[in-house]
Amino acid sequence: MNTALTPVAAALLLCTPFLSAASEQAAETETDASSVDAAFTKLASDATYGCRRPHGYGLYDPEVDMTFVCWNGPGMSVMGRAYDHVTGEWTPEQEIHHLNYTGTWDYHNYPNMAQAPDGSLLITWADHSDNLQLARSPAPHEMEGEWSYQMIGEYNNCYPTIIRNGDRVYIFYSQTKDIRWPYRPFGYVYSDDSGKTWSEHIPAWDSAKLDPDHIDEVYAFHYSIQPADGEHPERIHFVWVMRGGPNGHNQGSRNVYFATFIPETSTWQSVDGTDLGELIDLDEMLAHCVLLDTGPMLNERLVNRVLCSWYTDGTPFVIYNKRAECWQATYEDGQWKHERLEDLYAKDLERMPDGSHRLLLSPANQTLLEIREQKEKGGEWGRTFVRTVPYEDGADRTWSMAFIDDARPEVDILMSQLQVGQEKKDYSGRWPVWSLDTSSAPEAGQ
Repeated sequence: MNTALTPVAAALLLCTPFLSAASEQAAETETDASSVDAAFTKLASDATYGCRRPHGYGLYDPEVDMTFVCWNGPGMSVMGRAYDHVTGEWTPEQEIHHLNYTGTWDYHNYPNMAQAPDGSLLITWADHSDNLQLARSPAPHEMEGEWSYQMIGEYNNCYPTIIRNGDRVYIFYSQTKDIRWPYRPFGYVYSDDSGKTWSEHIPAWDSAKLDPDHIDEVYAFHYSIQPADGEHPERIHFVWVMRGGPNGHNQGSRNVYFATFIPETSTWQSVDGTDLGELIDLDEMLAHCVLLDTGPMLNERLVNRVLCSWYTDGTPFVIYNKRAECWQATYEDGQWKHERLEDLYAKDLERMPDGSHRLLLSPANQTLLEIREQKEKGGEWGRTFVRTVPYEDGADRTWSMAFIDDARPEVDILMSQLQVGQEKKDYSGRWPVWSLDTSSAPEAGQ
């Protein structure tokens, strides 16, 4: 790991398991196993903390009718299991790649998964601010067995996102170029042979240390793939915030941003269709990509999560957390229109095959989770599922929770837990991992 981060990384709010409001009420640290809701299945008791973004937790593979999941175990080792939807059974837990990260900031080295065009499972992670690594399954549509491993490149990588798009696989990431400034541009690599070989680094967004307040760190959160239609080629929407500031790494922030990647041309567009070329610079970012203008927040990180998707009429929209509130921004009539939704934290957003959306939310203390569903653009976000989160093995927070890609209800959400105060110290692997079956209705009285 790049130890140059250590003196300044204490301010990494994005990777803090709870915000200040969460300290007001602690979750129960132990749950009687007999009282755990039947919707939860405990997959393991060996998780370490990882500041995972809401993507890459796992995926459903229709060819073999199986769901594959991954998490970070002892020493941040890559762990996994598979669920067979025919038999209703889980395969034994497997160590996919052994790691021995034990430094204070090594919780950044979390895994995320995608499926290659040939059916192989790919899991990537970054040795934070140093390099990009990848494990590839022994055979297509299988998890069990010995995975191959490769170092993709040493590009000062952090926060990787792996995306399969047609016959190509992308890994997007930020780069820690200068922690003292602080400065983190954004770029990607791609593979056209199902992850066997990779391109060189390609720059994508770069403020080039030109922000007058040193807010030059890209923190990308989420993406959404919109298929081609008669008018537009296939697009990948991205959302991010800029962090940094005169007080140092991740101490301040500015704005929320939205831009669209066009795989066909390897170029970027603004939400109104302006061609931004192969690289978005600071002027273009400010002129064409801002969806929420916060002004320079030099001592605060106002927005702490951003999620994006699109409606069936092509309208893009964004969900974001502003302090302790969840908001929606919808692009209509040439502008972003904002609406406050709830005093809960948005954790993940999923577009369903029929064009409806599901939103995963949780309170600051993460004692419960709920799902809201919106049937169509402009419709109400109605609650469809709510459960009390179980805690065992001394854990008291569930920072990592997200929908499985293309999930079936039996294995819909993956969650891993931690103990507050120990999450950046204890890499032994001793906290629970849960899957969640959402096929039942909300609890009575909720």
